[in-house]
Amino acid sequence: MKLAYSTIACPSWSWQHAIDQAGALGYDGVEWRLIDGAMVDAGFSPETAKTIAKATAAAGLGVPALDSSIQLTAEPGEARDKVLAETRGMLRLAAAFGAEHLRVFGGTYPESVADADALRWTQEALVALQPEARATGVRLALELHDCGWDRAGTRGITSSRFLADVLAGVDVPEAALQWDLGNPFLEGEPAAKTWENVRSRLAYLQVKDMVRRDGKWTYVPLGEGELPIGDIVRWVTDAGFDGWFSFEWEKWWHPEIAEAETVLPGFPAQLKSHRRG
Repeated sequence: MKLAYSTIACPSWSWQHAIDQAGALGYDGVEWRLIDGAMVDAGFSPETAKTIAKATAAAGLGVPALDSSIQLTAEPGEARDKVLAETRGMLRLAAAFGAEHLRVFGGTYPESVADADALRWTQEALVALQPEARATGVRLALELHDCGWDRAGTRGITSSRFLADVLAGVDVPEAALQWDLGNPFLEGEPAAKTWENVRSRLAYLQVKDMVRRDGKWTYVPLGEGELPIGDIVRWVTDAGFDGWFSFEWEKWWHPEIAEAETVLPGFPAQLKSHRRG
């Protein structure tokens, strides 16, 4: 079990402070999403990324992933060409960061698009990206993420099932699934079903906990919410997974939740206690 946290938790921190805190708080790595309070995108300096990579390695830390907002399911033509070009650039940037994965989104498409078309488009994108992934040594991690409409209710297929089917239909070992624990839960999929869908192609996990308050889902510290964290940790570790569990506290998107200084210190001990339990 290797523990990291996403810098989406700490918009006000410098990258050096994020590294320092990871080491001080007992983490094994940092998942880069924000650098000095700004989202990392294709325009980020590769030289700065290499500087950060050296500092991260010098602190004895790893990098489970560089996170992007790329959506791979794009219609053939200009839209896909743009997505592929951006993804290739981000794969090279992820390599400069020393990241094991580039987090992307797959299966995000308009409700008007047929599932069969979306599945084929995503597979075609993965095949087209395979040479760059091999060249950089960075795997593509497709996050389980709803597409903004009621996929399961409308189509009878969840994000985890859709993406598992995508990967089952192509020979691209450079692509795997990133299990954000919150997204399938909010889709209404039981965690045991998600695990069944992702277990053969699991890249790493983004861990969080949530509780319903006044009809809305709210982030809470690990163990204070409704997600079956303990069950998930046991399933995954009992299956022999020894990769990354990365804490995603979405302070950037939800400024009303607690500061990183409050929640990050407790995550390593909390997650390890679930494993012992």
